[in-house]
Amino acid sequence: MYSLYELYFAAALLQAEASKPAAGKPVQMRQFYIDREFDRFPLGHATVNTLEKGKMEVTHDWLSGTGEATMDSAGDMLSYTGARTTYDVRVKRLDTPPDVKGVADRLEAKEAAAGSVKSLSVRDTARAQIGNAIFTVDYGRPLLRGRTLLGGLIPYDYVWRTGANAATQFMTSVPIRLAGMQVPAGTYTLFTAPHPSGVDLIVNKQTGEWGTEYNRSLDLGRVRLSSEVAATPVEEFTISIIPGDNRHGTLVLEWGSLRWSAPIEVEN
Repeated sequence: MYSLYELYFAAALLQAEASKPAAGKPVQMRQFYIDREFDRFPLGHATVNTLEKGKMEVTHDWLSGTGEATMDSAGDMLSYTGARTTYDVRVKRLDTPPDVKGVADRLEAKEAAAGSVKSLSVRDTARAQIGNAIFTVDYGRPLLRGRTLLGGLIPYDYVWRTGANAATQFMTSVPIRLAGMQVPAGTYTLFTAPHPSGVDLIVNKQTGEWGTEYNRSLDLGRVRLSSEVAATPVEEFTISIIPGDNRHGTLVLEWGSLRWSAPIEVEN
């Protein structure tokens, strides 16, 4: 996977040298997603910023946050870190070929001792009932792990999957109003779009997709969420529906110090 990263970082360097842009000017690239769908090799979009002293940054449309790489003068990638993304990896170039079998044997022994490998972002389901309305939210729960959220892991002015991995699914058994927006009974995908001035909740009619496969043309609508600072930081991203009375409740999204909410009103 990271050999392909190296290729498009090197291509971005060549393109930057040809056009002589100022450091930090973005270069648009296309990227294979080989780690998710080995049979289809779908193409996505990436934006690479060439910085000073061989440093490069990359954002792309399947991962929240910004990856960072260091390149040498020959265009070889020396290191890569995903510390500012939802895929926190560290990659370092080796001087000699790695002992692949030895690494595999150690991983196999570790897995056998600890049980099956677990995802860092577990899948969970939140369920609630308000009057006669049944609600279900199916979503991935990334961990904070000391990272900066807004403006870092979750960039401003971009659509975020509102969780991890597959898109976040929201189901209501009856028509409701969500922060004033009419939502018919059915299943939807929830996205969010944070901005320096606030955060928008997006209710989308497409379902079952990966979390980066956002299709704006299928939006049911957008509403502004209420934003607060959580009294206690939340390590694991959490979505909950809190009933109030037989017709009212609140959709709440919490992570780190973020607490976003939207009122729910069950229609008669």
